[in-house]
Amino acid sequence: MTEDLRALQQDYLQNVHETAVRVRRQSRDLKTSFPELLFVAHQLKGSGGSLGFPRITELARRMSDELSLFFDPAETQRPTPEELSEMLIVLSHELEREVSAAQQRLQ
Repeated sequence: MTEDLRALQQDYLQNVHETAVRVRRQSRDLKTSFPELLFVAHQLKGSGGSLGFPRITELARRMSDELSLFFDPAETQRPTPEELSEMLIVLSHELEREVSAAQQRLQ
C-alpha cells in the first residue's frame, strides 16, 4: 500500500469518526436533521468500499435503509421516531468501533 493511499484512508477514517459523533447528536432531532442524515448515509455507503472499508459501507447501508423506511409513509414496517433515533445511535457506535479497528489495521 502506498503512503498516499494510507494517508487518504487515515483521513477518511477520521472523517467517519466525526460523522458518527454527528449522527448520534443529530439523531435526537430527526425533524431538522433527517435530510443531512440521509445524505451522510449515502455518502458513507458509496465511499467506504472504494477505500477498502466494506464494513463501513454495510453500516451506512443499514443506516440509509432505516432512514428510507422511516421516510416512506406507505411502508408498514416503518420505525417510530424513537426507534429510528435509537437505531441511529447504535449504528453510530458501531461505526466508531469499526473506525478504531480499521485504524489499528492501518498501523
